Amino acid sequence: MPRVSIITSVYNGELYLEECIESILNQTFDDFEYIVLNNGSTDRTAKILNLYNDPRLRVIHQENLGIPRSLNKGIELSCGDLIARQDADDYSFNSRLEHQVKFMDQHQDIVFCGSRWFEAINGKLLKQRVPFIETDESIRKSMCLFNPFSHSVMIFRKQTFLESGGYNCQYKYSQDYDLWVRMLNLGKAHILKEELGVARIFEKSESHKNTRKQKFEGLRIRWKAFQKFGGNPRNVLYYLLKTLVGLIFPSKNYFN
Repeated sequence: MPRVSIITSVYNGELYLEECIESILNQTFDDFEYIVLNNGSTDRTAKILNLYNDPRLRVIHQENLGIPRSLNKGIELSCGDLIARQDADDYSFNSRLEHQVKFMDQHQDIVFCGSRWFEAINGKLLKQRVPFIETDESIRKSMCLFNPFSHSVMIFRKQTFLESGGYNCQYKYSQDYDLWVRMLNLGKAHILKEELGVARIFEKSESHKNTRKQKFEGLRIRWKAFQKFGGNPRNVLYYLLKTLVGLIFPSKNYFN
């Protein structure tokens, strides 16, 4: 039985899929299975996936279930007691799993763990824009303000994921943010200081195309987090106004 199951759901991801897959298959920690769910792609995604014959890679071709349902299916089919996530646009540095598995083994009270990450924009690697927060206490205080995690560098305990109810299909673009809020009811979280992966941001990405919808979902989740964990009302108001300004006056020069 593999120790870790990495889950990727991909829809029309031909542009960066090979880099994504290779970054997992070349990890220094190799006791894993990699489940890639082809979520109804109509481009070359299926052909690219079928080129691989690595026994650690499990490819599932399916109709488009939407991201939350697809990820829930992948985790239900997984064998590892630890689940790692990576989006098809993104990639991991080769020591990512080694760092995260070691940390999870040494801290049994931690139920999910992220890391710092880089953002790839126009071929450049930039530091993450989201403020870095490390400890469980700080994470809880920040959840009503913003999501301090990148989905593509997350690792979590499968049992806790199942106990939390998994990804909520009501959230099409912020299902990870909602999940972290619920999992914090079951244990602690942590973010590693090391940059262990890269989140790619480009104009055709699903997250960028649906930025407004993602922000509206995020407002609902932030309110739930405030009700559960509290927070500084002044900071809550600041981030609310910042989000509203972004919705009214979206940045047009992000990729320039």
